[in-house]
Amino acid sequence: MILWEIDWRDPASAFAPLAGEAHAHILHGGDRSRRAEWSVIAAFPSAVLTAGAGGRDPFPALDAALAERRLPKIEEFEGLPFVSGALGFVGYEAARFFEPSLALPASPFSLPDVALGLYDAAALFSRVKRKAFVVGRDEKACRALRDALGRDELGPVASPFFKSVSSNFSAAQYRAAVAEAIENILDGDYYQANLSQQLRAEADAPVSGFELFRKLAGDSDAFHGALLQYETGAIVSNSPERFLRIEDGAYGARRIVAEPIKGTRPRGETAQEDALLASDLLNDPKDRAENIMIADLLRNDLSRICRDGTIREDAVCELMSLAHVHHLVSRISGLMREDVGAEAIFSALFPCGSITGAPKIEAMHAIARVEGVGRGPYCGGIGYLDDRGGADIAVAIRTLIIEGRRVTAPVGGGVTLRSDPQGEYDETLVKARGALAALGVDGEAVS
Repeated sequence: MILWEIDWRDPASAFAPLAGEAHAHILHGGDRSRRAEWSVIAAFPSAVLTAGAGGRDPFPALDAALAERRLPKIEEFEGLPFVSGALGFVGYEAARFFEPSLALPASPFSLPDVALGLYDAAALFSRVKRKAFVVGRDEKACRALRDALGRDELGPVASPFFKSVSSNFSAAQYRAAVAEAIENILDGDYYQANLSQQLRAEADAPVSGFELFRKLAGDSDAFHGALLQYETGAIVSNSPERFLRIEDGAYGARRIVAEPIKGTRPRGETAQEDALLASDLLNDPKDRAENIMIADLLRNDLSRICRDGTIREDAVCELMSLAHVHHLVSRISGLMREDVGAEAIFSALFPCGSITGAPKIEAMHAIARVEGVGRGPYCGGIGYLDDRGGADIAVAIRTLIIEGRRVTAPVGGGVTLRSDPQGEYDETLVKARGALAALGVDGEAVS
């Protein structure tokens, strides 16, 4: 295994020469985040596991590859988040590999349903210690990545002009969809469903995923940011939500942690207004019930892969305050059984219950019927599975899909019996504030 310390430079500057390079990715929390210590750059994969619409299940091959690549834990590398392994995304439509009864609409995007590169090297940047490293399992791969990194200070972000934003739902249609979901809940079809709309903006020139990533990250304190680049498009994510993290746990077992988010309020214009909005969220029966329901769902999902008696609720309905919104987040963890691989983990947990509803499969059937269009990368997972057995994967919310001149920003929210249709529509626009600000358009202009 290789570990080279390199001169510190801003992670975006390091990534700049790789802008537009297919399968070159950066995981980088918002520049204002205090929780995002590490930025990770990976490029030039030795192999890529993909699945397109109607394609074959890639997860058996992923398990086989990770088993073959498995690295021992070495003290010198402790504390480094990623050394080598699989990195990329799993789109929402990949759920069909784990639940045969699902008949999901196809993704409307040109990106595959799954794209996970196998990387033999990575560049790591500790934003707390201002130290940078190139690490990996192969010296040639480490050298190629090191030589590709930039170090020059970047100039101002280049911003294309976006005229307006449209949606696949009008406001009235979205309210009607929420009302329909409430009727379904009254009929006992499910308890909660997460409905979304897709906001679309057209630029006057092809959009640079790297420049949009820089602009979004510059004003963000979300700690699961990412730029993923492919031949047919790019994904820019500004997610505040962890899908799962795998780390060393007690008794020599691997500990898995899920952190679902449910419940949202905008930030206030003044400190007093902000505190009132946060207090309202913390004490709102609808939002607390929604969060607790999903925490229960995640606890049940984790029980499928964890040792009996090890699942814990480490936090329930905890306040998370970000630049544009307040959220409620819960934290559930457990010790995984020894025989559990990536396929079993995704089969038990994917997609995250916070972006489907409960019961999960019934809610997903409703989502497919009401939304009528696939979600693509949105509501899937973005992150990595390390060759040493660890993982960190975010829920792909606050996520933009870039294809040429078009940028799509899907946004949604959970519908329960206590939901108000207008309130649910307004919540989606609150969640879109960061993305719309990065595009230079106003939420009031959505048509």
